[in-house]
Amino acid sequence: MNFRRIMAGLILMGLGATPALAQKSLGDLLDGGAKKLSKEAVQSAISGAQISGTSTTGAATDYHYTADGKFSGNLRNSEGWTTGTVGTWRVDDSGRLCAEWILTKNSKRFNGCGFLYVKADQYYYVESDSDKAAPIYKYVIKK
Repeated sequence: MNFRRIMAGLILMGLGATPALAQKSLGDLLDGGAKKLSKEAVQSAISGAQISGTSTTGAATDYHYTADGKFSGNLRNSEGWTTGTVGTWRVDDSGRLCAEWILTKNSKRFNGCGFLYVKADQYYYVESDSDKAAPIYKYVIKK
């Protein structure tokens, strides 16, 4: 066999077998060219949008954010428990998205803040903008 063909085949097999590098942290996002959204960009992306993704606790979420700073939707945890959710949102001067919400099934209250990053057309929520090990959560934003 031709040495070049053997080498080309090995290289192609190696490329095909290489798993895609999953982005799991803020550091991965930044290394991949993601950019943190400004206050104005976060407000524009969120206001009037339907947003689905995974919460910091691993629950699947699907929320509608209104222009007047309110949101509502549904949450489903990994065990299949579901509840409605209602809350308020705001964006501070640093671009941090903050929300307070109540689970309608049991009236538990929660709050949290984080930053939105964008890479190509994909959005990510991260609780920190400085801890490169901070986990990321992909959001699908539709208007």
